[in-house]
Amino acid sequence: MAGDGNSIPELEQEKYDSDEQVFDVQRKVTYKSLSNWYKELREYRPEIPCLVVANKIDADMRVTQKSFNFAKKQGLPFYFVSAADGTNVVKVFKDSINMALSYKKNSSDFMDEVMRELENFELESKEDSSDKGEKPNEGKTDLV
Repeated sequence: MAGDGNSIPELEQEKYDSDEQVFDVQRKVTYKSLSNWYKELREYRPEIPCLVVANKIDADMRVTQKSFNFAKKQGLPFYFVSAADGTNVVKVFKDSINMALSYKKNSSDFMDEVMRELENFELESKEDSSDKGEKPNEGKTDLV
């Protein structure tokens, strides 16, 4: 999850197709912050796939016996991982990528539609420039 841990940067929210809500099992405050992060995410990206990751299980494996209800209440996939020793890290990334690809193919989210239109517009502009023998942005100035 991008940002300083307190909020999701608004300018970054439209640039991704899945979200990982990661908390540190050794720092209760990070778990308690999940609901705020998730609420903010849903305000801007109501349909984006999301999963919850409990990190640093290597510090005390007994934590995997605990019940973390946030993911269950929200109906989100939940993973125990250790970035330090690699436990489940690849699985989280694979699952997140698969969720993102599926979402991107089938999304009806407004921001995704806007981003697709912008991508198409940028591609058309580049193709028009190359058809004329111009380099993209050649002879053009950006307005600030």
